[in-house]
Amino acid sequence: MYNNPSAVAGGGALAATGLLTGNLLWAFLAAFAMIALGMAVMRTIPRSER
Repeated sequence: MYNNPSAVAGGGALAATGLLTGNLLWAFLAAFAMIALGMAVMRTIPRSER
């Protein structure tokens, strides 16, 4: 099983496709979290009155 190069190559190809979609999902979630954090910080900063 572990000495079979074709099984390793096939598993690597499948893992690479799953890795790409997983990274896109995490990037989207991280971007959403950063935007939410920025909006929360902006709400807590007092605005100057003119």
